[in-house]
Amino acid sequence: MNQLSYNGFEKKENQKIVLKNVLEYEELLRSYYKERINKFHQEAINANSSPFRFYSKENCSILILIVPEDFDYKTQVEFFLLSTPDVRKIEVRLIDYSELQSVDKYSHDHVFIRQEILPQLGYDSTQIMYNNSCEIEPFRNSTAFTKRQFSIKEVDQMHGGGLKQKLKELIRTEINSFQEINQTQNSYFAKDVAKFPFSILDLKPLLDAMNSKDFSYQLDQAMAAYHQNLFLPCAATLGVCLETLCLKICELHELKVKGNETQLGKLRDVLNDAKVTTRRENGRLTIAYQMRNLASHSSPGETLKEDCHFMLAVMNEMAHQHLQPN
Repeated sequence: MNQLSYNGFEKKENQKIVLKNVLEYEELLRSYYKERINKFHQEAINANSSPFRFYSKENCSILILIVPEDFDYKTQVEFFLLSTPDVRKIEVRLIDYSELQSVDKYSHDHVFIRQEILPQLGYDSTQIMYNNSCEIEPFRNSTAFTKRQFSIKEVDQMHGGGLKQKLKELIRTEINSFQEINQTQNSYFAKDVAKFPFSILDLKPLLDAMNSKDFSYQLDQAMAAYHQNLFLPCAATLGVCLETLCLKICELHELKVKGNETQLGKLRDVLNDAKVTTRRENGRLTIAYQMRNLASHSSPGETLKEDCHFMLAVMNEMAHQHLQPN
């Protein structure tokens, strides 16, 4: 067994120090980001918040990688702030020997992390909004996230200008990317929803779990409507997607579904009666079913958009819970 040196950061107490420091750092970065947005892009974010991925922490996940000294003889910690709309995950992960077998095939060790490690963890490099690293002794820099006496005020004073510049570049990239998407023909996304970069969730795992041409077509159509701000047809089509998902779960559990029971409310009851779904899942399916009655919304535009977000989240959770291999 190959023994790798993590300089004590394989210990949970030291990982907690890193996490605490990174969380403080994230807050500082977001304060810079929001300051810039609120000063120069207030009208834009009020009209459509989708491009501004870092504005809310609920749309941002943190991935902290503890790497062994043997990785590049310099880096101790590599961390990423990732765009994960409507999902907030925080993970500290120790990179072990088995995951480093192909590291020397790459031109740079950080390229290896982006192209090998991130995809293994379900992320894509396009989701990276910000990343940074901390070096081992004797290279350790003044903003080391491994410091027990980490000072966010010190970071602000020493590096604030440079960090603000990086976030300005992030905002520019986000705006330009979103403008490019808006100029893309609707049919482009209707043919392949996984190409849609401002999805509420990463839709590829959902599509892979379903592995259904019918479902893919339905979801493609729903997100093409979403792209055009047509939230009413999007929500209606997402309801059809959810029915298809529930039918597949019924099939996996060999539950008999009559021809008149393919509506979402009936499928919810079938799954609940068979104790396939949890109480929470049943409750969320009930809410999704009630969203079919969209005419009662007092503020259709924004409310319908949030309904779409909710239905996508329910599908993603259901697929992850019931269709992923054990």
